[in-house]
Amino acid sequence: IRPCFRVCYICGREFGSQSISIHEPQCLEKWSIDNSQLPRHLRRPEPRKPKVPTADKVNC
Repeated sequence: IRPCFRVCYICGREFGSQSISIHEPQCLEKWSIDNSQLPRHLRRPEPRKPKVPTADKVNC
């Protein structure tokens, strides 16, 4: 049986179902720091966590 992985909505990397909750806040903080260092015209809006369950969640 393959372990259950979830994809980070910020960076797109796969994480185990336990570690994703630790990773996401840290990833968002890093994204915010990196984004704030860009020139204003290149800054992006903060990514939003999807509200619908992904296929990963359904199968876990």
